[in-house]
Amino acid sequence: MENAVLWDRVGELADRAPRLSDLRHHKLHLLAASRRRAAGLDVPADLQTDERLSAAILLGAGALMRRVRAATDATIIVMKGPEVAAYWPQARLRPWKDLDLLVEDAEAVQAALLAAGFVEIGDPAIYENIHHLRPLALSEFPLSIEVHMRPKWPTSTPPAFAELEASAVPSSFGLAGVLAPCPAHHAVMLAAHAWEHDPLSRLGALVDVAAVTHAAGEEAVAAVARAWGVSRLWTATWRAVEDVLDDAVESRQRPIWRRHLYDARERTVFENHVQQLVGPVAAAPLTTVPSTAARAVVNTLRPGPDESWSEKLTRSRRALRNASIRRSDHLEAS
Repeated sequence: MENAVLWDRVGELADRAPRLSDLRHHKLHLLAASRRRAAGLDVPADLQTDERLSAAILLGAGALMRRVRAATDATIIVMKGPEVAAYWPQARLRPWKDLDLLVEDAEAVQAALLAAGFVEIGDPAIYENIHHLRPLALSEFPLSIEVHMRPKWPTSTPPAFAELEASAVPSSFGLAGVLAPCPAHHAVMLAAHAWEHDPLSRLGALVDVAAVTHAAGEEAVAAVARAWGVSRLWTATWRAVEDVLDDAVESRQRPIWRRHLYDARERTVFENHVQQLVGPVAAAPLTTVPSTAARAVVNTLRPGPDESWSEKLTRSRRALRNASIRRSDHLEAS
């Protein structure tokens, strides 16, 4: 897919979104605002607020990273955020709100930043036994920092820091010892992170993968996915990229759990339930497909934590009634 084709298609999808909430869900709201302004159309006040916040984050990020660099001499790999935005036509069009920093010794770096005046934010319970430590912030900056022990990863063997460091490239910050993943590594990391968070939920995540893959080359990225044991995840992601972001193949059959992407809207309640069943299986290594499928079914059918069976049945009936509405609207009405 040519880069120009990609961005023309992304613009078309942004124009297609039915609601501002859909644009924000897909992280295309800043692009949509820019397109409206270029076309001589009014930009809604809410979008102008989003643009101002994005500008403040871009202005503050460099100063914040210099504070981090002054607090620790550890090698830092910056993932996502500004390093992916660099592959967009203009960095200001790719929204982000925190800096994801991968380091070899996360506890030591966290301690150094706390000693330098950073403060921990957020509910501590949320950040127990996950891939990064509790977020950090400084009151004068409109963004936070997450110090990562490892990338967010679907298996028990994420790529090692040493391997990522060996192929890393200079970051957009231009600071010594502050790096970014090489494009081939970064594309697979982005796909894995998006799949673990909410499989094929957001157009913005597919756009990130497509843009970084364009820089790396499809064959190089596929080779990394094979080496890291996530070939099926990568294949499922790239198939979605081609189907959704290449309008030459839009006539293909649209799987239920991906229909929202073509319409640039949120998933419906029904589409979300299909995703919960299909998503884990679509990306699982072949040897784990049976157990993954069984776990997906069990997780869908059983009550949630601290939920009784009667509460589960009530919730299921409400979901059936609201099957065709956006999931966020369903949750708001619950």
